Amino acid sequence: QRLDREVNVWKDLRHRYVLRFIGLCKIEVDVYMVSPWMEKGESLKYVRNNPQIRCARLLAQVADGLEYLHTQTPQVVHGDVKVVNVLISGDGHAVIADFGLSHMVANVELAYQQSSDGIQAGNPRWQTPELLTGLTIEDCRRTAQSDMFAFGRLMLEVGSGNRCWFIANERIIYSS
Repeated sequence: QRLDREVNVWKDLRHRYVLRFIGLCKIEVDVYMVSPWMEKGESLKYVRNNPQIRCARLLAQVADGLEYLHTQTPQVVHGDVKVVNVLISGDGHAVIADFGLSHMVANVELAYQQSSDGIQAGNPRWQTPELLTGLTIEDCRRTAQSDMFAFGRLMLEVGSGNRCWFIANERIIYSS
C-alpha cells in the first residue's frame, strides 16, 4: 500500500528540483522504484564534504521544489522533508526525493501517516510539535505548513553542518 501511494503521488511530478520517477522494476518477488542516480548523494554530506558550496543556492532549489509541490492541484504535501531526502545531482542541483509519506490534499485520509506497526511515521527531528503531540488525526495531519517547518530545520542543518537535535536521541525529542 505504501508503494502504491508513493508511486501514485510521485509518477506525475515534473520539476527540475523534484527527483524524477522513471518506473517500477520487479526482480523475482521484489518491486523497486527506479529514478535517476544522484551522483553526489545526500545534501548534508555533500555540503560537509564541499565547504566551498553555496548553501543558499541549494536551499533556494529545495524551496522552489517545495513551492512546485504545494501549488499542484491537488496540492502535494511531501510529509518527510529532511536532509537525507534532498539529494544532489551530478551537476550540483538539489532534488527532493522519497515520496513515501507524501499525499495529495484531496486524499485527506492519507494525511495522517503511521507505519504498519502503528508508530507515527517520519523522524521527530524534522516534525512540528503538533505532529509529535497531537491527540487527534486532525492534529497529526501533515500539511504544507509542516513541510515548511521541516524545511526550516533542513536550512539550519545545511547551513550549520549539524543535524537537528544533534546531541539528542529520539526519546529526548519526544519528551521535550
